[in-house]
Amino acid sequence: MDRRRSAHIVPEIYEASIDPAHWDYVVSMIAKLTKSESACLYYRNKATDIANTIANYGLNGDQIASFDNHLDTLDELLSAGDNFNPEEAGFMLLYSPDGSSKSAESSINETWMKPNNFRFMGGAQFVDTETHKAGLMILRGKKDDGWSEGEIRVIDEILPHLNRALKIHSEFTHLRLKQDALLKGLDRLVIGLILYDRNARPVYINPTARTIIETHPALEMHKGDLLLVNAEDERNLRKTIIETAEIDPEDSWRQSVAIGITHPDAELPLPLLVTPMHAHLITTDLDYEGARVAVFLSDPNLQQPISIDSLVSVYHLTPSEAQVAISLANGHSIDQIALKSNHSAHTIRSQLKSVFRKTGVSRQSELIKLLLTGPFAQRRRSIAV
Repeated sequence: MDRRRSAHIVPEIYEASIDPAHWDYVVSMIAKLTKSESACLYYRNKATDIANTIANYGLNGDQIASFDNHLDTLDELLSAGDNFNPEEAGFMLLYSPDGSSKSAESSINETWMKPNNFRFMGGAQFVDTETHKAGLMILRGKKDDGWSEGEIRVIDEILPHLNRALKIHSEFTHLRLKQDALLKGLDRLVIGLILYDRNARPVYINPTARTIIETHPALEMHKGDLLLVNAEDERNLRKTIIETAEIDPEDSWRQSVAIGITHPDAELPLPLLVTPMHAHLITTDLDYEGARVAVFLSDPNLQQPISIDSLVSVYHLTPSEAQVAISLANGHSIDQIALKSNHSAHTIRSQLKSVFRKTGVSRQSELIKLLLTGPFAQRRRSIAV
């Protein structure tokens, strides 16, 4: 077998490490390169002790389901004892009709191979870590002979790449799950957040920011881009974002820029905080679509949709205390809260002291920060640009 033919599959293996749907194509290439009728990759999670196929070629649904029932047996055969090292493992002939293979005494021939018209089975286990195992199986039908030395060499040449690709896939999946969790947290922020790439193009807008954009007269969306009504403000914001995107992570003395956006129809300026992704605790661990800059915005005229039920559940506030806290976060004074609730200012202050004690804060500013950065926003739909 010409070694250059097996080299064609290596880029596809690493493509599958970040695109799980591509594993089926990789397995089909392995089958064709080794002139095998069928092939499959299996994966075992040691924590749950569950094993199943993650990709296959030439097997129908019933064959895969019955094959999965034999993975325990095949896993033991491929592991080859306690001293097994998957990084040094090679191809093993698991079953052949002359009885010389490792599984000669196994029932897999009678229960699975013969009913499905297979004559030869080979493979290798190429991953064995504390958390999981993974292996490759190839099969030939009754009309075929065993594999040649060249075809076996193809398997041995690609096994190290399969090993590395599965490790990359595992790490990539872990990072993706972590990122998904971070994004869900950003979706629930009561403060508005927009993530920009180095060219000042927005790549993510959380639901609160979307609401602010839709309601504030100084802002508008056009073809997925945030625009400021005032042209000078627009130029200033874009210039600031582009400059912020190039700030060195070690250059900690100039990490953020505050901008106030005004409009004749808005009573108060709209504050924007432009900061590098690496400089803010909320976004420092997030790697999303080339985002380099985080812009936080909060409209003082917009009522924040904080959940009363969440505050009652988490901090054991009474509904009245929760409403006082929310009103305070929305910019209302104690006298305004008292007037709206038909209570005296003394009663509101007493309730506020109780809120401070239950939430563990000592000042109004600390309470507002807790509410605006905590997970207490009503759920809205996220916006990915």
